Amino acid sequence: MTSHGSGRGSAGSDSPEPTQSAASRPSNPASTEAVDELLKTRAMDEAPVGITIADATEPEMPLVYANAAFERITGYPPEYAVGRNCRFLQGEATREEPVERMRTAIRNGEATTVEIRNYRRDGELFWNEVTIAPLRDDEGRVVNYVGFQQDVTRRKRAERAATERAGRIERERVAQRRLLQRLDGVVVDVTEAVTGASSREGLERTVVERIERTYAGAWIGRYDPRTEELTVTAATGGSDGDGDRDRIPVGNAPTEGNAPTEGDATDGSATEGEAVDDPTSAAASAALEERFVRTASVEDADTEATAIAAIPLHYGDATYGAIGVYTRSNDGFASDEHAVLTALGRSVATGINAIESRRTLQEEGAFELRFGIGDHPLVELAGDAGRTMRYLGGLSDRARPSMLFETSLDGSASTADSLESVGVDGVAVHSILETDGESSVVEVSIEAPPLRPLVAEHGGELDAVTVDGDTARVTVVVAREALAQSLVAAVTERFESAELTGYRRRERRGRTRPEFVAAVERDLTERQRAALVRAYTTGYFEWSRDVDGDDLAESMGVCRSTFHQHLRAAQRKLVGAFVDPDRTESPTAPADPN
Repeated sequence: MTSHGSGRGSAGSDSPEPTQSAASRPSNPASTEAVDELLKTRAMDEAPVGITIADATEPEMPLVYANAAFERITGYPPEYAVGRNCRFLQGEATREEPVERMRTAIRNGEATTVEIRNYRRDGELFWNEVTIAPLRDDEGRVVNYVGFQQDVTRRKRAERAATERAGRIERERVAQRRLLQRLDGVVVDVTEAVTGASSREGLERTVVERIERTYAGAWIGRYDPRTEELTVTAATGGSDGDGDRDRIPVGNAPTEGNAPTEGDATDGSATEGEAVDDPTSAAASAALEERFVRTASVEDADTEATAIAAIPLHYGDATYGAIGVYTRSNDGFASDEHAVLTALGRSVATGINAIESRRTLQEEGAFELRFGIGDHPLVELAGDAGRTMRYLGGLSDRARPSMLFETSLDGSASTADSLESVGVDGVAVHSILETDGESSVVEVSIEAPPLRPLVAEHGGELDAVTVDGDTARVTVVVAREALAQSLVAAVTERFESAELTGYRRRERRGRTRPEFVAAVERDLTERQRAALVRAYTTGYFEWSRDVDGDDLAESMGVCRSTFHQHLRAAQRKLVGAFVDPDRTESPTAPADPN
């Protein structure tokens, strides 16, 4: 196969480039072999990869063919390439190893593939994946070598980036392991304290005791948004900052014009002005504002502490307080140590949130907040649909948590017609089930839920929600007054039109029902609870009923038999909670596989 020359009419071929009509409509139908040859030539000319053919009968193995893709990859036209050995693509950055592999393959009459650094005509380096293979004549002699070129520069860069990233990750992993070893188990100790605590007071006391095993001392304080102070509730090692002080100011330092004047704060308590020169206050203030560990140098003759690390206690938008940790190290706290202590603070804050959430359900003296929110996304949905929506409960069996609302019919149009014709950005309507002739149950999700996370982060409970075209009226219950005040600030900051319409302390709430519900919910899987809530809120258990198992199964995205399997399992556990309450209350009760 020594039919040489370029598919672009280059040197080495006097034949004109075949045209479409010549290839597809030969004048002589009998010239099948000629047509095949033309088709093969066109296929090589128009191939998306670079193709070259070298004359293996010549010592220098000059190229006798190069296609258009070869020019696109290298910048060299066939007129330049034909008659030359392809080594003109090589340069200083070309390694000898892939070149030698190709030489060896040619000597042995074999095929091979290499990745080699080549140069384009403009001098730019690129990675070239080259495959060469011998072409033999009828007697088995190698007369040509065909080469295929692909530019794999992007892939090689991606591989190098992945390798470098893997190296960075490994180095970080080793550094993290050494850091944890140096901390000598403080993370494990504190995590055990969090998981084993049954009260906030017990958690705070145990956390500072565990921290003292590794450090010079520690304190933990609760944040009071009214006074912008931390009230120290537990401390070890005489580490309350400045002697017996039990309050640490964390507000902004006074500026010119509002600095304390003579006669201010004469009762001996800490003032805003004290935060300017006090390292403990400065570190705690910065930590709460920036939500990351902040350190400061201290001098404490009693504990020999050299530095303090203030750890913020945040859960979402809720501010619970801060932890102060003291070290005797001359080098203070390592930079990587800040990230570990921040994570430790998140763990403690999560534990506090869980305790406060339980307290909201069970304790007396909870605080009830009522808001009117005009710019809630559901207000637009209710307004466009001309409906009033009443909150029934939340579900968590979808990728994004959803809520169930009961809507009333006014006879002018069905809820399904009105809601299906409404499109509100960020609000997804999953299902609409008519429960009777007057109302329907609608399941919706909000793309970026603006309210429910705020309530949960403050350990609160969403008690009631009613939405119409003007406003969303929301009732929330929170266990502690400080958290209630923090939640009010967070809601009014999140929603421009939010207004606090009610604020009162509730009397003791009955414990029997919440404890019973909590025990049953612990026993139910998400699917079982979703099936039970959907069935109840749509009147599935009533006779006669307007929805059936097919409707509910479709709303859950499962088949009818699977829906009934989840529903029967939930009913069995619910009845079992009445018949055998000890089984439901046990935290180690085996989970139902359904």
